[in-house]
Amino acid sequence: MSDTFFELDTSFVFGDDGFFLDPFGQPCVLMGVVEFSKFCHHLDASFESPLGRKFIYAATDAEERILSGYPSVQFGRWFGKSKAKKRLQKRAMEMGWGEFGEASISGPAHDGLTVGFSLAHHEHISKQRANVEWNQVSADMIHLEYSPKNENITPAPSPPHFPWFGSKHRGSSLRQLDVELDRRSSSFFNGDERSFFLPTHVFSYLFASIIGRPLSEDISAQFSLEIEESIEHPNTFRAAILAAKQAFEANERPVYVQSASDWEGHFADRLTKRGFGKVQVEQSIIDTESSIFSVHSPVAPVAIGLLIGMWQRAHGVIGEVKIEVTSTDLSVSISPRRVDYA
Repeated sequence: MSDTFFELDTSFVFGDDGFFLDPFGQPCVLMGVVEFSKFCHHLDASFESPLGRKFIYAATDAEERILSGYPSVQFGRWFGKSKAKKRLQKRAMEMGWGEFGEASISGPAHDGLTVGFSLAHHEHISKQRANVEWNQVSADMIHLEYSPKNENITPAPSPPHFPWFGSKHRGSSLRQLDVELDRRSSSFFNGDERSFFLPTHVFSYLFASIIGRPLSEDISAQFSLEIEESIEHPNTFRAAILAAKQAFEANERPVYVQSASDWEGHFADRLTKRGFGKVQVEQSIIDTESSIFSVHSPVAPVAIGLLIGMWQRAHGVIGEVKIEVTSTDLSVSISPRRVDYA
């Protein structure tokens, strides 16, 4: 990691099992700014009705629960408020979200997401619920206007956890990874891609908020995806996988695979070194008629979507996908789409 970034905080944990922790001890992943924007766009398009402010509320609820349990941002009636406010401003910077002011966000990583985080910070400091209206005056500046709500602050309820959300339990991490980030002003880059750290709780709240929403009619035609019958809320799972796959397809990063062992480097760069866990190759299409992967991830739908996108780019064919949930992982089987010439 660059020395400049270390000046902000050295307490990130980048486990070699692909499970990351932010300085508040909370699980997080490293997302590309364009990648996440594409993911949100495709997830929104997967449903019959727009998701609206659900991205904002998912960020607010997730950050609220994180702040409620972290000692350095707590304060009393008379002392500590200024110190807590400075720690929250530092958090926004070290996570790569942008620079949070009293009523503005400079250099936002994502408009709705950073507005949601900023709202959680405002409510935490003011100890009062608020409405937020925002105006993005340019790509690099958002103006905010808060108005108080006559509601007591109670912690956001914990979202339900389904096996396909991902694993809450870390793998067998023995050391920390060296994650290289290039800090530039209020943002940083992972390679040539502006990126930011996203708490995995945001995904949990987001996915929970869209459970039960009807999918758009054309989503099933995108690619073949067979999901184990015992999996609850398969439509939400399917939409999240497809959105992550389409977000990956927006980049032109090559994926060259000549043997099963070649996957190790690709999975390290795009998954493990970004906090999306680990993927093991159980079987390769190079040696047999289908590929089988074992996915151990804190955000399994996104990891699987990335995996499918990489597999299709590596082999130049559309895949037929089957997913099963095991006691510790998700098993993903991919084979070339069968063509019926009849």
